[in-house]
Amino acid sequence: MQPRSALILACSFLLGAPPARAQDTVAPSEPVPIERGAFRLFKLQQPVGREEYEVRRDGRKLVLTASSTLEFLGGGVPLAATLRMAPDLSPDSFEVRGRTSTMTDTDNAVRVQGRSATVRRRGETRTVPVPDRFFTIGHYGPVSLEQALFRYWTRHGRPSRLEILPAGRVGFEHRGRDTVTAGGETVVLDRYSVDGLGWGRKSTWIDGSGNLVATVGGDAELDRFEAIREGYETALPVFVAGAVRDGLADLARVAARVKPERQGTFAIVGARLVDGTGRPPVADAVVLIRDGRIAAAGPRSAVPIPRGTPRVDARGKTVLPGLWDMHGHYEQVEWPAAALAAGITTVRDVANEFELVTALRDAIYRGEALGPRMLLAGVIDGGDHPLGVVAANTPEEARAAVNRYHRAGFQQVKVYQSVRPELVPVIAAEAHRLGMTVTGHVPTGMTAVQFVEAGADQINHIGYVAVALRSPGEPGRPATLDLGSEHARSVIRLLRERGTVVEPTLARTEQHAHPRDTAFVRFEPGVAKAPLELQEALNSTGAAADAAARTMAGLDRLIGVAGALHEAGVPLILGSDLVVPGHTLHREMELAVRAGMTPMEALQAATLVPARVMGLDAESGSVEAGKRADLVLVDGDPLRDISEIRKVSAVVTQGRMYRPAELWRSAGFEP
Repeated sequence: MQPRSALILACSFLLGAPPARAQDTVAPSEPVPIERGAFRLFKLQQPVGREEYEVRRDGRKLVLTASSTLEFLGGGVPLAATLRMAPDLSPDSFEVRGRTSTMTDTDNAVRVQGRSATVRRRGETRTVPVPDRFFTIGHYGPVSLEQALFRYWTRHGRPSRLEILPAGRVGFEHRGRDTVTAGGETVVLDRYSVDGLGWGRKSTWIDGSGNLVATVGGDAELDRFEAIREGYETALPVFVAGAVRDGLADLARVAARVKPERQGTFAIVGARLVDGTGRPPVADAVVLIRDGRIAAAGPRSAVPIPRGTPRVDARGKTVLPGLWDMHGHYEQVEWPAAALAAGITTVRDVANEFELVTALRDAIYRGEALGPRMLLAGVIDGGDHPLGVVAANTPEEARAAVNRYHRAGFQQVKVYQSVRPELVPVIAAEAHRLGMTVTGHVPTGMTAVQFVEAGADQINHIGYVAVALRSPGEPGRPATLDLGSEHARSVIRLLRERGTVVEPTLARTEQHAHPRDTAFVRFEPGVAKAPLELQEALNSTGAAADAAARTMAGLDRLIGVAGALHEAGVPLILGSDLVVPGHTLHREMELAVRAGMTPMEALQAATLVPARVMGLDAESGSVEAGKRADLVLVDGDPLRDISEIRKVSAVVTQGRMYRPAELWRSAGFEP
């Protein structure tokens, strides 16, 4: 639909005008749509699907139907919804079914009957009272229902907050105007921040007739997601830039509101010190911080505290190095505060929208946003449907992509799975020439051994290693995983001799593997702290009941592989790979202990080992004099029970100490 025709149809919908009549071509029993439109769907600016919608009359009611499908990483994601409304756009009934991402599904419905509504949500049905003003919409799409929501909100007085069913509240904030060109026309769009339709805020553009033109934010699997009305696709860079601009402004507001409890010179006194080096804990310790650095750390008797130095009483607590999350995707601006609240002071982001991740990194560096220091790995994919927009299908394109990331200050290149195998040595050679290292997925058509031999320094996800460890099957028999076999031992030996670093991401595997009919909060208690809309998405993940026994057994095998690699001396680093913001790194540490690491070793896999891997152990990764003052203070003793790493009392980043409660709330979580 071209922009001008969209305006005409939308006006008839908004004003309640009668539908256009088809004189001879449509039978009277087939209502003519009074509005029809479509959106192109993107992930990381790469087109992945399409949504179509139309509005018809059914007597005095308006009926909006929407359907979408997208293809992402080989998985289909169909979604369909129907919304019936009164002439004033008040909802009458609503139903949405299908998938909201490759990992999450939905089957919700609402039927309004006077002053009450029957709500079906996640398999449960209940009757609830309805307020005077409310709307019916699911979290995470479809996009055309967000348009209907905006029109309702506009027509009903633009309240500061609007209740939605099945559950939640939504709000709009006007952020400015942008001018774009589409279909040969110049169009002025109002830009809003919208919250309550998913975790965090999204940026949404509306034209003068109430048409939703674009929306940019996170989707149900926390990926960067863009939806653009057909006819406006060339304006995608404008929408991406606007969303980044508003996100950074939101972070600046958080930084202005959430002030450090301590900064400059101060001393943490009385805690148990676990410095991360492997040395025994020090009881009744002092950590003296001065100008963003650790001035001294050790027993109280050995660390004099200058007169007048402010003190933080940490008796009964443990002070540890700040945590490193080695598999981040900060594709929403809410991520940094949530990570910092969990004690994460350094993150490696390993595939993101270029404009967003560089802006986040720089804002945190300048002190304009609160969050961990960000190290960046730029993703390179290939083929016809790459992840993101940085793709390489020739040696020239591969070298150009590496150089682009190097110029932008990235530390690593991440090879993704559709890169042609013959290009991996090209990428690795160029990265190494520039002083960068190479991590990533093992591309299709390669084994983990071939990936390493082609120049990869690290491997994301232990599943790729597990496949390489399987002994080749005899004729008519499948390959088997026997960690004691000569084949498995030879692969592990190669990884150790090459110094290959493996990042297991076991918690991400657990999210996929756990039974779908068991709420994910049973496995990851951090889900209970998440905002309602994120809880709903997280609790709808997992394997179907008939597959769960197999997938959970697969998780156990991967935990065994992680244990075998660690025992053999292959360096392991811990990362979350999305899942539950902040909390999942803690879960990864718990699973590392389950794999056979001691709590100290699990702590080091999230502190000193990644600092060494990234060449930054001279300034970070342990609590030692001269290093950056990146610390976490926890209640209890994680060396006795690794789960006590979840009890964060305070976090210190570059010498500034924050309490986690305000940080959690700024990201929408309960402390």
